[in-house]
Amino acid sequence: MENWRKSLAASVDERDGPLDASDDLLHGYACVGEWTLVRQTKHSIEIALEYPPESSIARVVRVVRADPDSPAIDFSVKIEARRSTRRPLGLHPNLALPSMAGAMQIHTGAFRFGVVHPGGPEPGVSRAAPGAVFERLDHVPLRAGEAAAFDRLPFAHDTEEIIQLCGVDGSVTLTNEESQVTCRLTWDASVLPSLLLWISNRGRTYSPWNGRNLCLGVEPVASAFELGCRPSLAQNPINARGIPTAVALEPGRPVEMAYRFEIVTP
Repeated sequence: MENWRKSLAASVDERDGPLDASDDLLHGYACVGEWTLVRQTKHSIEIALEYPPESSIARVVRVVRADPDSPAIDFSVKIEARRSTRRPLGLHPNLALPSMAGAMQIHTGAFRFGVVHPGGPEPGVSRAAPGAVFERLDHVPLRAGEAAAFDRLPFAHDTEEIIQLCGVDGSVTLTNEESQVTCRLTWDASVLPSLLLWISNRGRTYSPWNGRNLCLGVEPVASAFELGCRPSLAQNPINARGIPTAVALEPGRPVEMAYRFEIVTP
């Protein structure tokens, strides 16, 4: 845990440029900025977001396209830099969990190791051992000293958990046994080498969740959890193991992240 404390308190390397107010926003400026419609067709939509002039990021362009020939949606996010820098990047797909305990099964591709959120996303509620490292999703260490399976959701108990699978292969398949639907998310793991799993299992009793939220965030990232720029840019227990927690950005060389959600038939 001491390594995480050092990462949270670290200063930003001058080679990454100064951070501005938009860098300190939870989940980034793209979640709060006003997007503009660029074009729209029968099967696709393209939107763009101009970043504040003081930001190292100039513009983000997002395209969503429904595949006319299969039950799938293709997405892309292009990031244009104003100056040379590095930033943590990530995607934030959310899926509703079934009501029946254990009815959603997570089939991950290969990953090098997993890490439990260092602080616990909900103090006094989260049960996974903060900062613990694990190798299997069905054997995640708990605060109490045992281990539990995190590959079947929702849990029977109320909780809030975040774990990060590092060194992934860019694929995860989720089977909802209640609805008999299986979907697959694929992405470019050379850009986003980790998968963040946000398990909101009725563990937040305050507004707006009110003890009712039951969802799974399935989030490809190059970051240190959702802890923001400073710990992601600094040395931390994830990048110390060789897994990048930020992406290099250069003016005139946009970084593009593509991903695809599809329904998988038996």
